[in-house]
Amino acid sequence: MPRKPLFGEMIVLLAIVGMLNYIATIYHLYWSIYEFDSLVHFLAGAALSLFFLWLYFFSGFFNPQKRNLTKFLIISVLGAVSLSVSWEIYELIFKQTMVSKIDYPYDTMIDLLMGFLGAVVACLYASIKENNNQHES
Repeated sequence: MPRKPLFGEMIVLLAIVGMLNYIATIYHLYWSIYEFDSLVHFLAGAALSLFFLWLYFFSGFFNPQKRNLTKFLIISVLGAVSLSVSWEIYELIFKQTMVSKIDYPYDTMIDLLMGFLGAVVACLYASIKENNNQHES
């Protein structure tokens, strides 16, 4: 399984997001460095995107007939955004957010936007990598 495309990149990004979240929690970086939250959401969106692309196209669980940018975008963005929205709902229900009620909509939209942008960038990376692999074979 580790030899499959995007698996290594996905694991590395997941590890980076986990380490950054751990460090940010210990040192209160989410509250002291505003942009840090956006960086972690961007990287998490990219990691989720790579996970869903790997799962659908390369894991062997599904049998997609075509691999093109449109399909990559659909799988990537839908997967990453659906989990991002689910996470924001979880934070709201279980009161896991430290922003004021006034700032909450803005913070949530920035979080979702950064996750979306991370997903799009990872999708473009995966599409370029797939095109290079197809041309080499």
